[in-house]
Amino acid sequence: MGDWRTQTEHWLFSEERGRDDAAEEAFTQLLTALPVAEPSAGFVDRAVEAARAAGARRHRRRAAAAIAASLLLAGLGGATAYGVFGIAGGWLLTMTAAAGASSVLFTVTIVTTVMAWWADSARIAGAVMSVMAMPQGAATLAVIELVAAGALYALHRLLRGDVRWRGIGIQLC
Repeated sequence: MGDWRTQTEHWLFSEERGRDDAAEEAFTQLLTALPVAEPSAGFVDRAVEAARAAGARRHRRRAAAAIAASLLLAGLGGATAYGVFGIAGGWLLTMTAAAGASSVLFTVTIVTTVMAWWADSARIAGAVMSVMAMPQGAATLAVIELVAAGALYALHRLLRGDVRWRGIGIQLC
C-alpha cells in the first residue's frame, strides 16, 4: 500500500490537466492505496442491538399513540353523546358504560376460569401419564386390573349360588 494522499494529488492533477488515461491509472492506484476499513469485532453485535432497540422504541411509540387515539375518540364520542342527549339523556350514557364494563368483566372472568380449569386438567393428565409411563406404575395398574377381575369373578360366583338372586329375574351367566 502506498501513500494515498500522494496518489490523490496525482489523480486530481491528472484530472485537472485533462489526461483521461493518466487520470484513470492514477485513480486505480489511489483505490489500491486506500487503507482497508474493517469493522471491529463487536460492531455487528452493537449494530444489531441498536436496530432492535430502535424497533422496540418505535413499537412502543405506536402502541402509545394508538391507545391515546382510542381514548381520545372514546372521550369525544361520550361527550358528543352526552351533548346530543343532554342532561335528561345522561342516564343512557351511564347505563351504556356500566353495561359495557360489566360485560368486559364477565368475559375476562370466564376466560380466566376456563384457562385455570384447562391448566388443572393438563396437570392431572400429566401426573396420570407420568405414573403410567413408569414401569412400576404399569405393573401396579396390571395388578389392580387382575385383582378387580378376580373380585368380579368371585362376586359372580357368589350371586350365582345365592337363591334369592335367582328368583327375581336376573339372569347371570
